[in-house]
Amino acid sequence: MIYDKKALKDFVDRWRGKGYEKGETHQFWTQLLKAIGYPHVNDVLFERHLPSGGFIDVWLRDASTLIEQKSLGVDLDKPELRQGKLKTPLEQALDYVDELKPQEQPRFVITCNFSTFRVYDRYLYNKSQLAENANEFTLDELADHPEYLKFVNDPANSRLEKEKQVSIQAGDLIGKLYDKLRKCYDKPDSEGAMHALNVLCVRLVFCLYCEDADLFEKDAFYNYLKDVPTSMIHVALERLFCALDTKIIDRGHSYADLKTFPYVNGGLFREDSEIPIFDEDAKLYLLNEASAKFNWSQISPTIFGGIFESTLNPETRRSGGMHYTSPENIHKVIDPLFLDDLKADFASILERDIDASLRNKRSNKESNLRKFHKKICSLKFLDPACGSGNFLTETYLCLRKLEDAVLRELWRGQTQMGLGDEAIKGERINLGQFYGIEINDFAVAVAKTALWISRLKANGETSMFFEMGGSDFPMQESPNIVQDNALRIRWDKVLPAEDCSFIMGNPPFIGSSLRSAEQTEDMDVIAFAGQKTWGKVDYCGAWYYMAAKYMKSYPIQAAFVSTNSLCQGEQVQPMWKAFFDMGYHIDFAWKTFIWNNEASNLAHVHCVICGFSKQKKRKVLFFEKTKLPVKNINGYLVDAPNVFLPTRGKPIDSKHKPIVQGCKPVDGGGLILNVDEKKKFMRLYPDLSDLVRPFLGAEEFINGKERYCFWLKDIEPSRYAGNPLIQERLNDIKNQRKKSPTKEFREYANRPYLFVQDRQPYEDYLMIPRHSSERRKYVPIGYLPKEVIVPDSTYVIPSASLFDFGLLTSQMHNSWIRLVAGRLESRYRYSPVVYNTFAYPDPTPERRAKVETCAQAVLDARANYPEKSLADLYDPDKTPADLLAAHKALDKAVEAAYGVDFDGDEEKIVAHLFKLYAEKTAKK
Repeated sequence: MIYDKKALKDFVDRWRGKGYEKGETHQFWTQLLKAIGYPHVNDVLFERHLPSGGFIDVWLRDASTLIEQKSLGVDLDKPELRQGKLKTPLEQALDYVDELKPQEQPRFVITCNFSTFRVYDRYLYNKSQLAENANEFTLDELADHPEYLKFVNDPANSRLEKEKQVSIQAGDLIGKLYDKLRKCYDKPDSEGAMHALNVLCVRLVFCLYCEDADLFEKDAFYNYLKDVPTSMIHVALERLFCALDTKIIDRGHSYADLKTFPYVNGGLFREDSEIPIFDEDAKLYLLNEASAKFNWSQISPTIFGGIFESTLNPETRRSGGMHYTSPENIHKVIDPLFLDDLKADFASILERDIDASLRNKRSNKESNLRKFHKKICSLKFLDPACGSGNFLTETYLCLRKLEDAVLRELWRGQTQMGLGDEAIKGERINLGQFYGIEINDFAVAVAKTALWISRLKANGETSMFFEMGGSDFPMQESPNIVQDNALRIRWDKVLPAEDCSFIMGNPPFIGSSLRSAEQTEDMDVIAFAGQKTWGKVDYCGAWYYMAAKYMKSYPIQAAFVSTNSLCQGEQVQPMWKAFFDMGYHIDFAWKTFIWNNEASNLAHVHCVICGFSKQKKRKVLFFEKTKLPVKNINGYLVDAPNVFLPTRGKPIDSKHKPIVQGCKPVDGGGLILNVDEKKKFMRLYPDLSDLVRPFLGAEEFINGKERYCFWLKDIEPSRYAGNPLIQERLNDIKNQRKKSPTKEFREYANRPYLFVQDRQPYEDYLMIPRHSSERRKYVPIGYLPKEVIVPDSTYVIPSASLFDFGLLTSQMHNSWIRLVAGRLESRYRYSPVVYNTFAYPDPTPERRAKVETCAQAVLDARANYPEKSLADLYDPDKTPADLLAAHKALDKAVEAAYGVDFDGDEEKIVAHLFKLYAEKTAKK
């Protein structure tokens, strides 16, 4: 962990010699946690009421830490009267710990009086040993030793990490139960049996959660089934599910043994679905493993929903991994879309109250809080690709947490809080605010269940402190999740646009070349209807256009996770030009990052996030750990004008030499020779050695490999007419070309000795590989003599100068590549559009000469390692120091040639290049 020691020292200086428990605990710990980089400062709980009448001063639930704070000067060993007993601060804190549910009880307890800290680890010592085993330090010592509080930031202590691990274990457990239950069906692969099994698993998970979360009586589910004969388990479950869907008053005497189970409602148990006759293995696993040995109350609905759906969905089960979208990635969408603003609004209300108090003015805090509460209760959210509902689930949990904070402020200081207050009028955050569209029926069931569990979990957390958690059963509210094709259904049938506040989600990651015929039709007929240039746009782009049509007359804000190719290369213009022309703009964006969404067998997808609307909002770019306010975000996710880089036949600048693609033989390999074939030919026919030329594509050039070809252009046929090897190959080429469906190739059947597309330079040239690893900071390019034949896996610039080489191998050009080039998987896919849109500088002669000198230094540094390939030299983990230094010097010289000094800041580099592009094209 890297600490901001200056921030910590400033904190210590600010608080030295002062501190009052009742008025300054909140400020003290908020500032301290920010100084040590605690990531969940906004979620810290202050002054949490307990049933005993006591208060938890500070609770870091996400760090498993409870803090008992005292005023400056208070003796941390001296007992005080608390809840009718004399207690030391430690005893007071431990009593609070005992009042919490076992799964909520923290590992660490801190007692503090603003100048002295004592840290106790409950996992290392029992209750009687804690007082003698404190880690004690002072406020002044903390300035030099922030590691004393390192446990606060340790992911191993994180509640979220524990919930994640428990959820993964739960996913593995339910997957094994699924396999055992599947064997109990007569025709397990039939559509009916698969649907029934999915319904059964959803219901079992819900019951297991309720049993462990004290929503059913303790061990009620286990005790109900444990003595039932195996052959009758299916009957017992049918009776239980029927009872859970029937009001207690309507159950009748035949259900007397089920009176401890509540009426659930919500539709979860309504469908009449087949339950198979269990075998002994399935029964024992359900009761002994799933029920008795596992605590379901600790799962994260957000994570488990995704794991649950993917573990039981036949399509995703084939991939061999459990999938979930991490809360961290979900927050990259929902925080800048709405959650940050809501938290800021809430904080502003509290700050205005403090300010009014300092000025001895009347505060409108209560009125403002009630208005704010009414606002968050009126928001409606739509996820039109909701899957297992993780975006909706996490949003619901966050809003409930925010609501708790609002209600705590409204009733601060009261130990009994109910919903009788007329000002609230029963309004609460509810599942009816959440809408989703999902094509998979089982995912729909999981999404609803995850949201129901979220509601029950949130109720439990609220009721630990307020008597206003909300009634658990019967469930009077239900999420609005619809099973349908989101590109076929009208979204306003799910949620009228005038009622919608925010749209969010993670549409399918399907590239343009991988779409099914039906998906292509979805895009053509529905999403991009009337547009002609959408063909190369990834499937997820369709959700943007569906959202744009839905939002057009209303102040809705939206954000989607997308494949990063949507904002790169040839997709940018067809994707974003019409979008911007409709009046939309990108409000915030996350530049390319890896979207990890599996618990095992991690699938790394390179993604971006784009938030958009027609509203006037602050523009923000996010990348890595940077948050950058900007003036505009264009389709390439750059702070630059909304210009587009179309395919150009020639460069924007006359200073550019033309770039051409290498030669295309279309020979079925007949003109190509590997190393052994070349050696054999040269040995057998030394007089024909001049017919063989080096043939270097991107693979050979970068990796130092060899390949050769017959180059028979301008060679008298009589020289090779009698050569059996050449003639056999030429006959094969002729026959293959005759069969080609391409007219151009057939026309070359009678000229089998020539490459079909011959663009070989007559001068020495600069070669640029078409594909290169995204790991490299610099795409390896270099000079080759005219005698070396280049295939179409490369681009060449004949007679390129040293200045050209310097510009094109610099960070300036490579930054442009990273932005403008297409992608093959995640590798860079160079094309003429990259080169032809790259603006050259107008340097002074001195600056031009400096670039040339530095460019030669790069070539010289490469020459120091003749045994190494360019792949070795440009591996970011292995680049020699002298070569790296030469590149750094070149980068600096190139920036100077452009008249800028960005010190390698790529955001500034690409913004400047866009500016130059706009200026140069405007002149034309």
